[in-house]
Amino acid sequence: MNQLRKVRKQNKISIAIVLILGFLIGSFSTSLILGTAGQKTHITIIYSSEKASWMTVAYSNFIEEWQNTHPDDPISIDMHPYGSSDSIISILNNEISPTIWSPASSIWMPILNKKWADLTSTLDPIVNISRVVKIIYSPIVIATWEAFNSTHKISGFADVHDLNLNQNVSIRMAHTDPRLSNSGFMSVIMALSAVSGTPSENLSINDLTNSNNQQWLRDFESSAVLYGKSTGFLARYMKSEGPSALNIAFLYENLIRDISSTAKGGKIIAIYPEEGTLYSDHPFCILNADWITPKQKLVAEAFLDFLNKNETVASALQYGFRPIDPSIPLDPEVFNYENNGIAFNFTIPELKIPKDGDILLKVPDLWLLCKATA
Repeated sequence: MNQLRKVRKQNKISIAIVLILGFLIGSFSTSLILGTAGQKTHITIIYSSEKASWMTVAYSNFIEEWQNTHPDDPISIDMHPYGSSDSIISILNNEISPTIWSPASSIWMPILNKKWADLTSTLDPIVNISRVVKIIYSPIVIATWEAFNSTHKISGFADVHDLNLNQNVSIRMAHTDPRLSNSGFMSVIMALSAVSGTPSENLSINDLTNSNNQQWLRDFESSAVLYGKSTGFLARYMKSEGPSALNIAFLYENLIRDISSTAKGGKIIAIYPEEGTLYSDHPFCILNADWITPKQKLVAEAFLDFLNKNETVASALQYGFRPIDPSIPLDPEVFNYENNGIAFNFTIPELKIPKDGDILLKVPDLWLLCKATA
């Protein structure tokens, strides 16, 4: 009997040891996958600078919500505004390792994929296009002074081109450098589509090399007095320096809202080009990169889900962005021509990014050939 009790006791001890080992092994495995409970998870978000105000508010609100719902699972987020082109270069040079990347436009995503493939010789794209999240957008518009436009009646790119040929009109135009900034890149694509009569998504090498198109673009660029790196800087320069310094610029619609009624020298308004406009659609993606852990991906997905909440999107509208989701109503106090120089509704066509990735890479080269040199 004593022997039987001894055997049962040993069995109980063995079972307890197995259970404890199983628990420890399970906990260790979970820690490898998701991180140890209580250990802070860190993610990095690289985003285009023109949405910095909204991103700062969204970041603060997300951190507060996460802390309330995950009190034993601390996180930290580094947020860095970058020019879209600069962020690509920094990713390729291993200078930054973002968890979430959000350039100003989807136009940059195939460029990063192509350059990543060339650099790494991998078949797996760093951006999974099918998993991209789009929440807000802002169209490219022609910014000009209300008084100037009352005389010259600008409707689109063709009118800007023709004004440049009119020696009785002094045009001082600007857009950002297409090699460095999204708005300048998109503006040159829009101009090329306007002169060629080709939908932007179908632009071909023939459209870029056509001598008539190139001469038209030279005329269009001839009045440029500034090619900046930052669209925000360009908007602030127009606002502070007045119409004598700059009377036409190609900006994001949301920036017009920031500068319209407070500009030196009058009111700045948005002209929605009749040829159509490209949307700066601010895509968000979790990069397909080996520096991102499963736990970081989990936190990143939670952040994107938070951004997509109606109340978070609504907060972006206060900064002049439009919602991708048409069911979210616009604020007529923000999208107000009289107060902020931007329309509540516009009916011009939405242009699409070129399908050919090689065309995208050659657009800055065309601009270098045709840009103003004085």
